[in-house]
Amino acid sequence: MQRILSRIHRFLLPDDEWIGRLPYVWLIYLGFLFFPLTLGHGGAEFWVPTLVSIAVFLPVYFWAFHTEGRRAILPVGIMLVLCFLLTPSNLSALTYAVYAAAFAHCIVSGRQGLFAVGAVVAVVAVIYWWHSVPLPFSIMGVVMPLLVGVSNVYFATLHEKNAEIRMSQQEVRRLAGQAERERIARDLHDLLGHTLSVMIRKTELARRLIETDRDQAAVELQEIEGIGRQALGQVREAVSGWRAPELAAEAAGARLALESSGICAQVDETPAIDQKSGETLAMVLREAITNVIRHSGARHCQIEFARESADWLMRVSDDGHGGCESEGNGIRGMRERLAELDGQLEVESGDGCTLTARVPVGNRQGQAA
Repeated sequence: MQRILSRIHRFLLPDDEWIGRLPYVWLIYLGFLFFPLTLGHGGAEFWVPTLVSIAVFLPVYFWAFHTEGRRAILPVGIMLVLCFLLTPSNLSALTYAVYAAAFAHCIVSGRQGLFAVGAVVAVVAVIYWWHSVPLPFSIMGVVMPLLVGVSNVYFATLHEKNAEIRMSQQEVRRLAGQAERERIARDLHDLLGHTLSVMIRKTELARRLIETDRDQAAVELQEIEGIGRQALGQVREAVSGWRAPELAAEAAGARLALESSGICAQVDETPAIDQKSGETLAMVLREAITNVIRHSGARHCQIEFARESADWLMRVSDDGHGGCESEGNGIRGMRERLAELDGQLEVESGDGCTLTARVPVGNRQGQAA
């Protein structure tokens, strides 16, 4: 049974995690078609056209989720036709106009979708004028589609912007990873190129001396061992810092995300933090910047890094409308991540919001930084 329902779902709706199963919930608004029953309306002249219109609407409704651009004009137009044809027998036919306005943003992307919503509202106004609908229903028939259409344009635009931000952050991380791999290659060449050449020459010398001067050959082999141990120490020291730019990549992505959202960003240079602390602070930074972009309404944001006693400190502050005192899942998640390292999160809200994350210096590299 579950498999059958899953197949039906994939047939009816596109694979879009943004909308998920919400379209099924939105069908609840079809209940408004039966509002006239509360006013004493009924009979075959009400039931027959209403039920027929629903039978026509449902396939058009699910089809609309698979259309965009000019192709979306047809399902929107059919919904407006249903509104026109049903209005004489059911004044709640404005329900179809609301659905039409909800899909209008699919015709034209971005804020230009407002023009499509305006066109839908204009058609609805003509429909109600044509049928001489009473003024209260006419006002509702214009206001409801307008509100729903405008809100959908807003959320669609926000979704597109968030998608662009995510793509930008992924690109920044990809470029940072590529730059890091190139740096690793250069470091390995610089660290090992000369050292291995010396070891090869000394090994050749020791091989020649082993039959003629065993004492000198032993000296050469001892020097080779020392050079090898020294090279191993240098490689280990270099490897311990290869993951540190994880935080640097996230900070670069945060700057780009903020500036893409019209927020002026000031970002400190990231210090050489140990791997585990750097990864945790990177995740906290990502969540903090997401909150700033989505909820703060800020114009400026500052990201600071500092060393205080035995702690690394990262501070994210903005000049938005505050509201950090009500902690949601995001801030709770930050606290949990930091608690795993015996760190803590401080939240200050007033003229803006300030998040301060602290983690103890975790390893030898952190102690020396």
